[in-house]
Amino acid sequence: MKKVALKIAYIGTNFHGFQRQPKHRTVEGEMIYTLKKLGYIDDLESSKFGIAGRTDRGVHSIGNVISFMSEREVMVNHINNKLPDDIQIIAKAPVRYGFKPRYAQSKHYRYVFFEEGLDISSMKKLAKLFEGEHDFVNFSKRNKSQKTTIRNISKINIITNNETEEDNIHGYIENKYSQKVDNPKYLSSPKYTSDLKESDDFIETNYIGELKSVGRFNENFQNVNFNESTYKTVFIDVYGESFLWNMIRKMMRIFLFVGKGEINLNEVKKMFDPTEKYNIKPLNPENLILMDIEYNNIKFKYDDYAFEGFKRTLVKNLFDYKMKISLENCILNSLESLK
Repeated sequence: MKKVALKIAYIGTNFHGFQRQPKHRTVEGEMIYTLKKLGYIDDLESSKFGIAGRTDRGVHSIGNVISFMSEREVMVNHINNKLPDDIQIIAKAPVRYGFKPRYAQSKHYRYVFFEEGLDISSMKKLAKLFEGEHDFVNFSKRNKSQKTTIRNISKINIITNNETEEDNIHGYIENKYSQKVDNPKYLSSPKYTSDLKESDDFIETNYIGELKSVGRFNENFQNVNFNESTYKTVFIDVYGESFLWNMIRKMMRIFLFVGKGEINLNEVKKMFDPTEKYNIKPLNPENLILMDIEYNNIKFKYDDYAFEGFKRTLVKNLFDYKMKISLENCILNSLESLK
């Protein structure tokens, strides 16, 4: 038997997360079902089936990793032909018997912001604050089985589609602080009153609701131009060896606060104190992408055919979205003309 690692790309929209769950469609569930059906594995224990990370519902990936033992030569496109279009294998690598995908050298996540008017200069200062080793207990969903909440973020990059825009932004706002109540401390702000609950209350997320809560849309969507094909984006790339549950999305909530001038860096520094408790609502998962996972001395070989196949799925989805937007925009404009 030989052991192989596979790099998995998936569109998280229609999955109930990565980890297999009874009566729910998940990425891992689809993978295991297909591998068993095609005879690559018999059961998870004998095949030493392992995964690199359990992404939440709605999170996308172009770089998650699984591994398993098989007596058969693993044919990427043989498996892809039986997988649904929104999950595909795009690369593989032979690995040693003792390889465990969760022990990575580095993981790369990207969060995409569509909000306009963010203070990029302050967000870059915040990125430097998060880099390095910290206790991230206040930036994670608490898990009693977690041995340690100390993690090391090696690098955070902030990329805008027009870097020169930040020259017009004059630093972060010193006079705006978050209001807190004693034990636990809740992040509070006039514009973010929906962010004060414990994360357990926000399993169901609504992206439009999220955008409304940060002022992206007003209540009646009057400031939305549906004829615009694209919106300005800000990418935040986070690199580290491992991350806690909800850690990235809770961090992104703080990036949003600072970018909107709702709290300052001195306030964020206090959140690294593990003796204090801050309940931070994780930002919505639909904007999070697991970009890549790297390992020492392991080189994945990308499959050109599989790569192009997944790209075709994305292009088809974009075309379908555009058609739906155009159709419903036509109906909207027709309603306006009836007045």
